Amino acid sequence: MIDLAKKHFEKVVKLCGANRDCRYYPCHFDSQVCLWCFCPFYPCYDEELGEFIEGRDGSKVWSCIKCSWIHRPEVACEVLREILELIGDRDTEEALQLFERRDLLMEIMRRVREKFS
Repeated sequence: MIDLAKKHFEKVVKLCGANRDCRYYPCHFDSQVCLWCFCPFYPCYDEELGEFIEGRDGSKVWSCIKCSWIHRPEVACEVLREILELIGDRDTEEALQLFERRDLLMEIMRRVREKFS
């Protein structure tokens, strides 16, 4: 394998697998999939996946520390498939704007949750 391909493959493995080089690994469970290190659905307010906790300043903050759903391989891949389908052939900037559409993201979450509940 050429060096450029190796470097790219290394990125893919760290992103799509268990990134054991991350100083926070495992943040949820051993062998988790780290594709969605930052969940696209945060905060989801789904009480099966998270809960409100008290923040340092005393305010309520949504915590998903106990959530493992998005880190399951089949779920992570399905969320990616749904997002890529939504993005289609849009350019990067236009695709990123879709992440501002909470309604679209929550619909993706609903569909994937139904499929992998």
